[in-house]
Amino acid sequence: YVAMTRAVETLVLVESDTAHPLLRLLGLEVRDAAQATTAAPVVASSRDEWTQEARKLELQGKEEQARAIRDAFLQTKAVPWAPWSDAAMRELLPRALDPTQPSAKPRQALLDYALWHGQHSWIEQLATQPLFAPARALAPDGLFGAPKREEFYVDHEKQFAFSMRAVAALRNRHLLPYTAHNFKDLLRQCEQFGIDHHSPTGATPLMLAARAGNLALVDALLERGADPQTTDEFGHTAWMCALNRAMEDPVFASQSIAPLHARIAPVVLDVQTGGRLVRLERHQGEYWVLSLMLAGFKTQNTRCAGRAHEWYKYRRGFFADPLHATLSQLPDHLWSAQRRKRTYLNQVLARAEVHSAYQPARALWVRTTNGHYLPNPLMHLRIPSDADGTGWRPVFEALNLPWVDGGTCGATGQKPALARWVEMAVRRASGDGSEVDEFF
Repeated sequence: YVAMTRAVETLVLVESDTAHPLLRLLGLEVRDAAQATTAAPVVASSRDEWTQEARKLELQGKEEQARAIRDAFLQTKAVPWAPWSDAAMRELLPRALDPTQPSAKPRQALLDYALWHGQHSWIEQLATQPLFAPARALAPDGLFGAPKREEFYVDHEKQFAFSMRAVAALRNRHLLPYTAHNFKDLLRQCEQFGIDHHSPTGATPLMLAARAGNLALVDALLERGADPQTTDEFGHTAWMCALNRAMEDPVFASQSIAPLHARIAPVVLDVQTGGRLVRLERHQGEYWVLSLMLAGFKTQNTRCAGRAHEWYKYRRGFFADPLHATLSQLPDHLWSAQRRKRTYLNQVLARAEVHSAYQPARALWVRTTNGHYLPNPLMHLRIPSDADGTGWRPVFEALNLPWVDGGTCGATGQKPALARWVEMAVRRASGDGSEVDEFF
């Protein structure tokens, strides 16, 4: 079995009992050398067949063989555009925020990137430093969606509604090709540039199809070998891209998450806490709560989305009300009726907290203040597609904390707010019971 499943080019089977039932079970026939020389010519496999074979090997956990097939038989061209990424934006930032820079292209690229990912701080800085007109229209006072004093500023509700329309318009523009029923052009792009090529937004086609909720396209991409474990600069897989939208869009949560869950959700979440492996399976409440925390981290402090509660509550960490609002939209087979009471969610949050006495102690998150939690900063996530081959990364390294902090808290000369909450979480996870006040 090992030889047949690991062989790349040639397999030599030595067996004296040519009538062995195993040979018949495998469909193998005994031939002599003369028969072998007159065998029918080998028919070359098609590109789709190689793609499907690579995907099959990945599902079996044979990532090396799948990568070898893609390198040898599925060679593709580089995309003709410059995909968004944190590296590209870091390089762009000095020019975009330089008031003496004559070109508007760097500023527009940063503005579009910020709207797409919900990173409002870049919009505020574009509005105040180079006085970029499109950014000033969204954040006229440099506070994107924040409360304004009536004597100085335009009506807050109208301004916020205008800003939200701008966010929706840009996201819909980039998602439009991935919502269509006819996606032959997208599949042709995948043949030309690779099934997991980076679109202009930096996301793979599968990530965009998942965020769009286009199940037919998701299925077509998976059949052609799209990798659901590929991550973007925020540590988001295609599944996490969908969950991130679900946390802002109740209709999407109720209609699209269940079929996407069946297709691209991980069967288990593997994490390391306290030097031991913790495996969370789909039926566990902790699986869903941690998934939402990981998917929602980049936009937890955003002002590029409508909020049901005061904006300052979100910067302290995740709390039960928004988590419950998303989970309650899921169908019963994912989040049963017995779990829809707030008391159940409170129990899940309490029992998986770092200092909980509950057994087994999973230590998945840390309480930052009363009722608010962040993922345990001492936790490591398994990253199947990690380039360094280790497979494990600290959670806030995987979620790109410094970049998220820059995009949602800004550079104000002091330590960004989100990093300060995480620092407090580190100290509490390490056993230091420091009070919140010393961080502010």
